[in-house]
Amino acid sequence: MSARYLPGGFSRRAFVKLMAAGSAGLCLRRAWGAAAAPDSGPIDRSLGEIAPAAFSGDDPRRAHRILWDKPAWLAAHGGRYPAPAERVPLAVVGGGLGGLTAAYLLRRHRPVVLEQAARFGGNAKGESWRGMDYAIGAAYFTAPDEGSPLAALYAELGVDRLWRSKPEGHPVALDGRLVEDFWQGETAPAAQRRQFRELAAYFRRLYDEEGGLRYPQIPAASAAERAHVDALDRRSFRRHVESRLGGRRLHPHIRTAFEHYCWSSFGASFSEVGAAAGLNFFAAEFGEILVTPGGNAAIAARLHERLGRELPPGHLRAGALTANVRAVPGGFEVAWEDAAGVLRCLHAKAVVMACPKFVAARLVEDLEPERIEAIRRLRYRSYLVANVLLGRRLAQAPYDLYLLGDGATDGRDVRAAAERQGATDVVFGQFVHPDAAASVLTLYRPLPYDGARPELLAEEAYAKALREFEAQVVEGILPLLHLRREDVAGLRLARWGHALPVAETGLIAGGTVDRLRKPFRDGLFFVQQDNWALPAIETATAEAFHWAPRVEKYLAG
Repeated sequence: MSARYLPGGFSRRAFVKLMAAGSAGLCLRRAWGAAAAPDSGPIDRSLGEIAPAAFSGDDPRRAHRILWDKPAWLAAHGGRYPAPAERVPLAVVGGGLGGLTAAYLLRRHRPVVLEQAARFGGNAKGESWRGMDYAIGAAYFTAPDEGSPLAALYAELGVDRLWRSKPEGHPVALDGRLVEDFWQGETAPAAQRRQFRELAAYFRRLYDEEGGLRYPQIPAASAAERAHVDALDRRSFRRHVESRLGGRRLHPHIRTAFEHYCWSSFGASFSEVGAAAGLNFFAAEFGEILVTPGGNAAIAARLHERLGRELPPGHLRAGALTANVRAVPGGFEVAWEDAAGVLRCLHAKAVVMACPKFVAARLVEDLEPERIEAIRRLRYRSYLVANVLLGRRLAQAPYDLYLLGDGATDGRDVRAAAERQGATDVVFGQFVHPDAAASVLTLYRPLPYDGARPELLAEEAYAKALREFEAQVVEGILPLLHLRREDVAGLRLARWGHALPVAETGLIAGGTVDRLRKPFRDGLFFVQQDNWALPAIETATAEAFHWAPRVEKYLAG
C-alpha cells in the first residue's frame, strides 16, 4: 500500500535465486550475550501518556550543522580530524534496516555501527502508548518464500512469532463512504466495472507469473531478469497501466487510486515512477502482506537486540554522527562526532555505508565523478505521519484503508492535489493488538513534490501540520469510522524529510543504479535502499545479503 508499508521492494522468488549461493557462509544462527542499551532501540516506549508537542521521526538539524558546512565545524574542533584511537575489521555507517542487517550477517567480525540518531532503526522506528507499539514510519512487508535466507533471518529473530497476515481485499474511502474491495468495481456503475476487474486480474497473474507474465524482480538475479526490468523501466508506470487497457482511458477512480498509491509508496506521481518499480510494488499488494506490532520497527528492534547481545559493549553507537570517511593504507579512517560532541576516529579495514547516497557524497572523500553524477540524479521526497490515539476499541475495521477523496485526482498539479488531499492512507493499529482496550490510527501524508524538505524544517512546520491533520481527522476520519472527538486521546506527529528516493523512469535502465552501488576502493560497500532507488525493506535487506559475502571475501583477503 505505502512505501512505509514497503509492500514489494524485493521479490520473494528473487530472494531464493539470488541469495542461495552467496549467503551460506554468513552468520545465520542464534546469538546470545549481554543485552544492548535499551534506550537506543528503534521503538520508543518512554513517552508515557503525554508525548512532547514536537515531531518525532528524523531530526536533521545536527547533521545539517556538520555536513552542510564541514570546514566551519572542523575548525571548531581544532581544524583536523584526530588520529584513529581504535582499529576494527569493519565499520557500518548507518543503523537503519540495511545497516543493522549487514552488521548482523557480518557480526563475527565484531563491527562498530555508527548511527547518528538517538535511536537505531532509520525509517523503521516506532513508539508505544498504553502497551501498544505502533509505527511512525515503515508499517508492513511481504511474506518471504519458505526456505529463503530472509525467511530464515525472520525465524532466527523471532519475527515469525510476531506477525499477522493482512486480510485480503483493498478497502477504500470515497466521497465519505467505505468501500470494502475497490478492485471489484464497487465505486463505479455496473457497466464500468470491467476495467477494475481486468486490471486486478492482471496484477494477480503478474504476481503469480501466470500466462507468460514475468514479475519484475528488483534487484534482478540474472541477466535475463535485468533485461526484463530494464525494458519496463524505460516507460512510466502510468503508461504501462494504460497500455494494458488497449487505449481505453482509465476510470477516474482508478487513476486516483494509482496516483495516491504512488504518492504514498514512492513520494512521486503515477507518471514519474518507472513501470518496473511500480509493478514490483503494486503486484505484491495481491500477495501475502505481514504486519507486526510497531510495524517494521519490530524487525529493526530484534536486529538491534541481537547485535547488542553478541557484539562487544559499545559497538552499537547511537548519537554517533559520521563526518568523514577517507581511504588510507590498509583500509579507511572514519571520523565521527559522538553524542557528547567529542570528535573521534577509528581505522577500519572495510566500511559499509548504509546511509542515503546524498549523505554518503558528503562523507566519503574522493568519490569518482561518475558516482557523484549518479547521486545527483537521485531525488528524495518527504512524508508526514500522524498517530491518532483512540481511548476505545473500534467495533470493526480493516487493517488499512486508502482515502480517495472525491475520486477525481489526475496528477496534473501534484502539489495542489496533495495539499488538498492530506493523508492518503490509514493503518489500524488495533489489528496487531487484538486484546487492547484502545486503538491507534496511523495516517500517512505523502509530500510527493520537490521542495517539501526545507518547509518541514521551518519554525511553524509542526503547528501547521498539526492543524491540517486535526482538520482531516475531525472532518473526515472520525465521521467515516463513526467516532467522536472525545474518543481521541492524543495526536502524535512524525516527520521524514528525505525518506523516499524517487524510483523515476530510466534510473535502472540507464545504469544509474549500477554506478550507485558498486564498491569504492575495493573495501567500501554501499548497502541501502538507495542502491536501487526503491524504498522498501526488501531492497535494504536484499542488498545486505548481496554484499555481505563480498565483504567477507574482502576481509579474508
